[in-house]
Amino acid sequence: MRSPHPLLTEATDAGFLGGTAVAVWFLLLDLVRGHPLRTPSVLGQIFLLGREHPDVQGMDFGAIVGYTAVHFFAFVLFALVVTALVRLAVDHPVIRFALLVLAVAVEVGALFPLWTVLAANLLALGVMAAYYWRRYPEFGAIFRTEPLGT
Repeated sequence: MRSPHPLLTEATDAGFLGGTAVAVWFLLLDLVRGHPLRTPSVLGQIFLLGREHPDVQGMDFGAIVGYTAVHFFAFVLFALVVTALVRLAVDHPVIRFALLVLAVAVEVGALFPLWTVLAANLLALGVMAAYYWRRYPEFGAIFRTEPLGT
């Protein structure tokens, strides 16, 4: 499948869409709970600053910025893999199956077995899938006729 856009451009677009979906989801949850930006603050303190006992009452601005940058970088890296697979999927049915396995692995392999993370992952996958579906109409057409090949 030919694409008029470079791989990195598409991966960046898809990665930022998926990353934004997750970030907005957790921002909304934090707002409802009365503690905006608590999630990236705590996760940044734990994973980037190595704190065993993060400050859950206050906010660490450095942890928020650092975690957000790592979050989006990780989504772009993930989207690089997905974009490459989507480009191959039209001609290679086994790649369509690999995309399905990857989607299930992302959902099942969530770092935290919480409903909020599972919902965030599902939201990100849905947003990214919609992006690819629009970007590659031939992918959608072949998926409707031969989802995993013959």
